[in-house]
Amino acid sequence: MSLCLAANNPLDDLELKQIIFIAQELKKKNIGFIILTSPGSKLYTQAKLNGYPALTFKLDGSRSWLSTWKLSRLLKKNKINLIHFFDELALVSGLKAAYQAGITIRIASVQPGFLQKFSANTWRNLEALICSSEEAKRHFLKSDLQIARMEIIPPGIDFSRYRGSQTGNFLRQELGISAEESLVGVVTPLEDLKVLKSHFEAFRLLEKQAPKIKFVILGQGELHLEQLRHELPLEINNLYFYLGFWEKRREVISSLDLFVFGAFSLPEDYLLEAVVGKVPVIGVMAAGRSELLHHRETGYLVPPNDPSALAQAVLKLYLDRAFALQLTQQAYDLVFNRYSCEAMAQKMVNYYELLALQKGVKLGREGHHS
Repeated sequence: MSLCLAANNPLDDLELKQIIFIAQELKKKNIGFIILTSPGSKLYTQAKLNGYPALTFKLDGSRSWLSTWKLSRLLKKNKINLIHFFDELALVSGLKAAYQAGITIRIASVQPGFLQKFSANTWRNLEALICSSEEAKRHFLKSDLQIARMEIIPPGIDFSRYRGSQTGNFLRQELGISAEESLVGVVTPLEDLKVLKSHFEAFRLLEKQAPKIKFVILGQGELHLEQLRHELPLEINNLYFYLGFWEKRREVISSLDLFVFGAFSLPEDYLLEAVVGKVPVIGVMAAGRSELLHHRETGYLVPPNDPSALAQAVLKLYLDRAFALQLTQQAYDLVFNRYSCEAMAQKMVNYYELLALQKGVKLGREGHHS
Protein backbone atom coordinates (compact mmCIF):
# COMPACT_ATOMS: atom_id res chain seq x y z
CA MET A 1 0.00 0.00 0.00
CA SER A 2 1.34 3.45 -0.77
CA LEU A 3 0.67 7.14 -1.09
CA CYS A 4 0.48 9.12 -4.35
CA LEU A 5 1.45 12.76 -5.01
CA ALA A 6 -0.35 13.76 -8.24
CA ALA A 7 0.38 16.89 -10.28
CA ASN A 8 0.08 17.67 -13.99
CA ASN A 9 3.25 19.66 -14.77
CA PRO A 10 4.18 22.29 -12.15
CA LEU A 11 5.93 25.07 -14.08
CA ASP A 12 6.46 27.37 -11.11
CA ASP A 13 9.74 26.46 -9.37
CA LEU A 14 8.26 26.85 -5.90
CA GLU A 15 5.29 24.57 -6.70
CA LEU A 16 7.73 22.01 -8.06
CA LYS A 17 9.96 22.22 -4.99
CA GLN A 18 6.99 21.86 -2.62
CA ILE A 19 6.24 18.40 -4.00
CA ILE A 20 9.92 17.42 -3.92
CA PHE A 21 10.18 18.60 -0.27
CA ILE A 22 7.12 16.48 0.63
CA ALA A 23 8.67 13.48 -1.15
CA GLN A 24 11.88 14.09 0.80
CA GLU A 25 9.94 14.09 4.10
CA LEU A 26 8.05 10.91 3.16
CA LYS A 27 11.34 9.19 2.35
CA LYS A 28 12.79 10.37 5.68
CA LYS A 29 9.82 8.80 7.47
CA ASN A 30 10.13 5.67 5.32
CA ILE A 31 6.55 6.00 4.02
CA GLY A 32 6.06 4.34 0.65
CA PHE A 33 4.97 6.75 -2.10
CA ILE A 34 4.95 7.43 -5.82
CA ILE A 35 4.83 10.68 -7.76
CA LEU A 36 2.26 10.71 -10.56
CA THR A 37 2.73 13.36 -13.25
CA SER A 38 2.30 14.02 -16.96
CA PRO A 39 4.89 12.62 -19.42
CA GLY A 40 7.83 14.98 -20.02
CA SER A 41 7.03 17.17 -17.00
CA LYS A 42 9.71 18.95 -14.97
CA LEU A 43 8.39 17.11 -11.93
CA TYR A 44 9.13 13.72 -13.51
CA THR A 45 12.68 14.84 -14.30
CA GLN A 46 13.22 16.14 -10.75
CA ALA A 47 11.75 12.99 -9.20
CA LYS A 48 14.13 10.81 -11.21
CA LEU A 49 17.12 13.04 -10.36
CA ASN A 50 16.30 12.63 -6.66
CA GLY A 51 15.75 8.88 -6.97
CA TYR A 52 12.04 9.06 -6.10
CA PRO A 53 9.57 6.56 -7.62
CA ALA A 54 7.56 8.25 -10.39
CA LEU A 55 4.89 7.23 -12.90
CA THR A 56 3.58 9.16 -15.88
CA PHE A 57 -0.01 9.53 -16.99
CA LYS A 58 -1.53 12.34 -19.04
CA LEU A 59 -3.17 14.50 -16.35
CA ASP A 60 -4.42 17.09 -18.84
CA GLY A 61 -7.98 17.50 -17.54
CA SER A 62 -9.50 14.68 -19.60
CA ARG A 63 -12.54 13.03 -18.00
CA SER A 64 -13.23 10.46 -20.73
CA TRP A 65 -14.30 7.00 -19.53
CA LEU A 66 -11.26 5.40 -21.18
CA SER A 67 -8.79 7.77 -19.53
CA THR A 68 -10.54 7.32 -16.15
CA TRP A 69 -10.53 3.51 -16.52
CA LYS A 70 -6.82 3.39 -17.43
CA LEU A 71 -5.83 5.67 -14.55
CA SER A 72 -7.99 3.71 -12.11
CA ARG A 73 -6.20 0.49 -13.15
CA LEU A 74 -2.80 2.16 -12.69
CA LEU A 75 -3.71 3.36 -9.20
CA LYS A 76 -5.07 -0.08 -8.23
CA LYS A 77 -1.97 -1.80 -9.55
CA ASN A 78 0.22 0.39 -7.34
CA LYS A 79 -2.04 -0.22 -4.31
CA ILE A 80 -2.56 3.48 -3.60
CA ASN A 81 -4.57 4.19 -0.44
CA LEU A 82 -4.01 7.97 -0.15
CA ILE A 83 -3.81 10.39 -3.09
CA HIS A 84 -3.06 14.12 -2.95
CA PHE A 85 -3.94 16.21 -6.03
CA PHE A 86 -1.76 19.35 -6.23
CA ASP A 87 -3.39 21.21 -9.12
CA GLU A 88 -6.63 21.66 -11.00
CA LEU A 89 -5.79 19.46 -14.02
CA ALA A 90 -4.63 16.56 -11.84
CA LEU A 91 -7.83 16.84 -9.80
CA VAL A 92 -10.07 16.95 -12.91
CA SER A 93 -8.25 14.00 -14.51
CA GLY A 94 -7.87 11.85 -11.45
CA LEU A 95 -10.61 12.25 -8.84
CA LYS A 96 -13.14 9.91 -10.46
CA ALA A 97 -10.40 7.37 -11.21
CA ALA A 98 -9.23 7.54 -7.58
CA TYR A 99 -12.81 6.95 -6.41
CA GLN A 100 -13.23 3.98 -8.78
CA ALA A 101 -9.89 2.56 -7.64
CA GLY A 102 -11.24 2.51 -4.07
CA ILE A 103 -8.63 4.93 -2.71
CA THR A 104 -9.79 5.65 0.84
CA ILE A 105 -8.23 9.08 1.34
CA ARG A 106 -8.50 11.68 -1.44
CA ILE A 107 -7.01 15.13 -0.77
CA ALA A 108 -6.74 18.23 -2.96
CA SER A 109 -4.69 21.42 -2.67
CA VAL A 110 -7.16 24.12 -3.73
CA GLN A 111 -7.39 27.74 -4.84
CA PRO A 112 -10.55 29.89 -4.45
CA GLY A 113 -11.00 29.88 -8.25
CA PHE A 114 -11.65 26.11 -8.19
CA LEU A 115 -15.12 26.67 -6.70
CA GLN A 116 -16.64 27.77 -10.00
CA LYS A 117 -15.10 24.86 -11.92
CA PHE A 118 -16.39 21.87 -9.97
CA SER A 119 -19.85 20.67 -8.96
CA ALA A 120 -20.90 20.08 -5.34
CA ASN A 121 -20.64 16.31 -6.01
CA THR A 122 -16.94 16.70 -6.81
CA TRP A 123 -16.18 18.15 -3.39
CA ARG A 124 -18.11 15.38 -1.64
CA ASN A 125 -15.68 12.88 -3.16
CA LEU A 126 -12.78 14.44 -1.28
CA GLU A 127 -11.74 13.63 2.26
CA ALA A 128 -9.93 16.91 2.83
CA LEU A 129 -8.91 20.21 1.26
CA ILE A 130 -5.54 21.85 1.76
CA CYS A 131 -5.85 25.66 1.71
CA SER A 132 -2.80 27.90 1.39
CA SER A 133 -4.19 30.65 3.63
CA GLU A 134 -6.99 31.61 6.01
CA GLU A 135 -8.47 33.72 3.21
CA ALA A 136 -8.63 30.72 0.85
CA LYS A 137 -10.29 28.64 3.56
CA ARG A 138 -12.92 31.38 4.11
CA HIS A 139 -13.88 31.19 0.40
CA PHE A 140 -14.68 27.49 0.75
CA LEU A 141 -16.48 27.89 4.08
CA LYS A 142 -18.73 30.57 2.52
CA SER A 143 -19.67 28.18 -0.30
CA ASP A 144 -21.44 25.86 2.20
CA LEU A 145 -20.19 22.70 0.47
CA GLN A 146 -20.17 20.80 3.77
CA ILE A 147 -16.59 19.63 3.33
CA ALA A 148 -15.61 17.68 6.43
CA ARG A 149 -11.99 18.71 6.65
CA MET A 150 -10.14 21.86 5.62
CA GLU A 151 -6.53 22.31 6.66
CA ILE A 152 -4.45 25.48 6.25
CA ILE A 153 -0.87 24.65 5.23
CA PRO A 154 0.97 27.63 3.67
CA PRO A 155 3.11 26.69 0.64
CA GLY A 156 6.40 27.47 2.36
CA ILE A 157 9.36 29.74 1.63
CA ASP A 158 12.30 28.33 -0.29
CA PHE A 159 15.17 29.41 1.96
CA SER A 160 17.76 28.03 -0.48
CA ARG A 161 17.11 31.08 -2.75
CA TYR A 162 18.70 33.28 -0.10
CA ARG A 163 21.74 31.19 0.71
CA GLY A 164 24.91 32.60 -0.75
CA SER A 165 23.00 35.60 -2.10
CA GLN A 166 25.27 38.19 -3.72
CA THR A 167 22.76 41.04 -3.69
CA GLY A 168 24.15 42.88 -0.65
CA ASN A 169 25.44 45.95 -2.51
CA PHE A 170 22.52 46.47 -4.90
CA LEU A 171 20.94 49.49 -3.19
CA ARG A 172 24.25 51.11 -2.27
CA GLN A 173 25.28 51.05 -5.93
CA GLU A 174 21.87 52.35 -7.05
CA LEU A 175 21.98 55.29 -4.62
CA GLY A 176 25.75 55.88 -4.46
CA ILE A 177 26.06 55.13 -0.74
CA SER A 178 29.44 54.00 0.61
CA ALA A 179 30.12 50.83 2.61
CA GLU A 180 31.02 52.88 5.71
CA GLU A 181 27.51 54.27 5.93
CA SER A 182 24.60 52.37 7.49
CA LEU A 183 21.52 51.85 5.31
CA VAL A 184 18.09 51.84 6.98
CA GLY A 185 15.14 50.97 4.73
CA VAL A 186 11.68 52.16 5.75
CA VAL A 187 8.63 50.59 4.12
CA THR A 188 5.54 52.68 4.86
CA PRO A 189 2.11 53.50 3.36
CA LEU A 190 3.03 56.59 1.33
CA GLU A 191 -0.47 58.02 1.13
CA ASP A 192 -0.64 58.29 4.94
CA LEU A 193 1.12 61.62 5.46
CA LYS A 194 0.65 61.50 9.25
CA VAL A 195 2.68 58.27 9.45
CA LEU A 196 5.24 59.57 6.94
CA LYS A 197 5.75 62.82 8.88
CA SER A 198 6.32 60.84 12.07
CA HIS A 199 9.04 58.81 10.32
CA PHE A 200 10.64 62.00 8.95
CA GLU A 201 10.76 63.48 12.43
CA ALA A 202 12.68 60.40 13.62
CA PHE A 203 15.17 60.88 10.73
CA ARG A 204 15.71 64.50 11.79
CA LEU A 205 16.41 63.47 15.37
CA LEU A 206 19.09 61.04 14.15
CA GLU A 207 20.68 63.37 11.60
CA LYS A 208 23.02 64.93 14.18
CA GLN A 209 23.38 61.96 16.52
CA ALA A 210 24.35 59.45 13.81
CA PRO A 211 25.21 61.20 10.53
CA LYS A 212 26.40 57.92 8.95
CA ILE A 213 22.88 56.47 9.01
CA LYS A 214 21.15 56.88 5.66
CA PHE A 215 17.38 56.38 5.40
CA VAL A 216 15.67 55.03 2.29
CA ILE A 217 11.89 55.34 1.93
CA LEU A 218 10.79 52.21 0.08
CA GLY A 219 7.09 52.87 0.39
CA GLN A 220 3.90 51.29 -0.78
CA GLY A 221 1.10 53.28 -2.40
CA GLU A 222 1.08 56.71 -4.00
CA LEU A 223 3.48 59.40 -2.84
CA HIS A 224 1.79 62.80 -2.80
CA LEU A 225 5.09 64.62 -3.15
CA GLU A 226 3.69 68.11 -3.81
CA GLN A 227 1.42 67.93 -0.78
CA LEU A 228 4.31 66.55 1.25
CA ARG A 229 6.62 69.41 0.22
CA HIS A 230 3.92 71.90 1.12
CA GLU A 231 3.28 70.42 4.56
CA LEU A 232 6.80 69.35 5.49
CA PRO A 233 10.13 70.57 4.09
CA LEU A 234 12.18 67.66 2.74
CA GLU A 235 15.64 69.08 3.42
CA ILE A 236 16.95 66.00 5.20
CA ASN A 237 20.50 65.17 4.15
CA ASN A 238 20.32 61.49 5.09
CA LEU A 239 17.06 60.75 3.24
CA TYR A 240 16.63 58.88 -0.07
CA PHE A 241 13.62 57.52 -1.97
CA TYR A 242 13.52 54.18 -3.80
CA LEU A 243 9.93 53.65 -4.89
CA GLY A 244 8.33 50.91 -6.96
CA PHE A 245 10.79 48.46 -5.43
CA TRP A 246 8.48 45.40 -5.29
CA GLU A 247 10.01 43.61 -8.30
CA LYS A 248 13.50 44.06 -6.83
CA ARG A 249 12.46 43.61 -3.22
CA ARG A 250 14.86 40.76 -2.47
CA GLU A 251 17.89 42.67 -3.79
CA VAL A 252 16.73 45.88 -2.07
CA ILE A 253 15.95 44.40 1.34
CA SER A 254 19.09 42.25 1.47
CA SER A 255 21.12 45.46 0.85
CA LEU A 256 19.92 46.97 4.12
CA ASP A 257 21.58 47.09 7.53
CA LEU A 258 18.23 47.64 9.21
CA PHE A 259 14.61 47.32 8.07
CA VAL A 260 11.77 49.42 9.48
CA PHE A 261 8.31 47.92 8.97
CA GLY A 262 6.51 51.24 9.17
CA ALA A 263 2.86 50.25 9.72
CA PHE A 264 0.91 47.16 10.78
CA SER A 265 -1.38 47.50 7.75
CA LEU A 266 1.43 46.59 5.31
CA PRO A 267 1.69 43.08 3.78
CA GLU A 268 3.65 40.70 6.00
CA ASP A 269 5.58 39.54 2.89
CA TYR A 270 7.94 42.49 3.42
CA LEU A 271 8.69 41.30 6.94
CA LEU A 272 9.32 37.76 5.76
CA GLU A 273 11.76 38.99 3.10
CA ALA A 274 13.73 40.91 5.73
CA VAL A 275 13.77 38.06 8.23
CA VAL A 276 14.78 35.43 5.66
CA GLY A 277 17.44 37.82 4.31
CA LYS A 278 18.77 38.14 7.91
CA VAL A 279 18.16 41.90 8.18
CA PRO A 280 17.31 43.22 11.72
CA VAL A 281 13.72 44.52 11.92
CA ILE A 282 12.00 47.35 13.77
CA GLY A 283 8.21 47.15 13.71
CA VAL A 284 6.12 50.29 14.13
CA MET A 285 3.17 48.58 15.80
CA ALA A 286 1.76 47.45 19.12
CA ALA A 287 3.04 44.20 20.64
CA GLY A 288 1.05 41.15 19.57
CA ARG A 289 0.09 42.56 16.16
CA SER A 290 2.45 40.21 14.32
CA GLU A 291 3.28 36.53 14.83
CA LEU A 292 6.79 37.22 13.56
CA LEU A 293 7.87 40.18 15.68
CA HIS A 294 8.29 39.73 19.42
CA HIS A 295 9.85 42.71 21.20
CA ARG A 296 13.54 42.20 21.97
CA GLU A 297 13.29 38.54 20.89
CA THR A 298 12.85 38.53 17.09
CA GLY A 299 12.72 42.28 16.48
CA TYR A 300 12.26 45.63 18.11
CA LEU A 301 8.80 47.17 18.48
CA VAL A 302 7.97 50.86 18.80
CA PRO A 303 4.50 52.47 19.10
CA PRO A 304 3.01 54.23 16.04
CA ASN A 305 3.50 58.01 15.65
CA ASP A 306 6.31 58.20 18.20
CA PRO A 307 9.36 59.67 16.38
CA SER A 308 11.51 59.67 19.52
CA ALA A 309 10.91 55.94 20.18
CA LEU A 310 11.68 55.07 16.54
CA ALA A 311 14.89 57.15 16.59
CA GLN A 312 16.01 55.48 19.82
CA ALA A 313 15.31 52.00 18.43
CA VAL A 314 17.30 52.69 15.24
CA LEU A 315 20.20 54.07 17.34
CA LYS A 316 20.09 51.06 19.68
CA LEU A 317 20.38 48.51 16.85
CA TYR A 318 22.92 50.67 14.99
CA LEU A 319 25.24 50.85 18.01
CA ASP A 320 24.66 47.37 19.44
CA ARG A 321 25.43 45.09 16.50
CA ALA A 322 25.68 41.96 18.69
CA PHE A 323 22.11 42.51 19.93
CA ALA A 324 20.90 43.22 16.38
CA LEU A 325 22.48 39.96 15.14
CA GLN A 326 20.92 38.02 18.02
CA LEU A 327 17.45 39.33 17.11
CA THR A 328 18.09 38.51 13.46
CA GLN A 329 19.10 34.89 14.13
CA GLN A 330 16.16 34.30 16.48
CA ALA A 331 13.74 35.75 13.91
CA TYR A 332 15.27 33.59 11.16
CA ASP A 333 14.94 30.44 13.29
CA LEU A 334 11.29 31.23 14.08
CA VAL A 335 10.40 31.79 10.42
CA PHE A 336 12.33 28.72 9.25
CA ASN A 337 10.57 26.49 11.79
CA ARG A 338 7.13 27.86 10.84
CA TYR A 339 7.26 28.97 7.21
CA SER A 340 10.02 27.11 5.33
CA CYS A 341 9.33 24.49 2.65
CA GLU A 342 10.81 21.97 5.10
CA ALA A 343 8.26 23.02 7.76
CA MET A 344 5.44 22.83 5.17
CA ALA A 345 6.50 19.29 4.18
CA GLN A 346 6.55 18.16 7.82
CA LYS A 347 3.05 19.59 8.39
CA MET A 348 1.77 17.94 5.21
CA VAL A 349 3.14 14.49 6.04
CA ASN A 350 1.89 14.78 9.64
CA TYR A 351 -1.55 15.55 8.19
CA TYR A 352 -1.41 12.49 5.91
CA GLU A 353 -0.59 10.36 8.95
CA LEU A 354 -3.42 11.91 11.00
CA LEU A 355 -6.00 11.24 8.26
CA ALA A 356 -4.71 7.69 7.83
CA LEU A 357 -5.01 7.09 11.58
CA GLN A 358 -8.57 8.51 11.68
CA LYS A 359 -9.61 6.36 8.70
CA GLY A 360 -7.89 3.22 9.98
CA VAL A 361 -5.65 3.19 6.90
CA LYS A 362 -2.13 1.81 7.23
CA LEU A 363 0.35 3.83 5.21
CA GLY A 364 2.80 1.45 3.57
CA ARG A 365 6.53 1.48 4.11
CA GLU A 366 9.05 1.92 1.31
CA GLY A 367 9.60 -1.10 -0.86
CA HIS A 368 5.97 -2.23 -0.58
CA HIS A 369 4.99 -0.89 -3.99
CA SER A 370 6.11 -1.55 -7.54
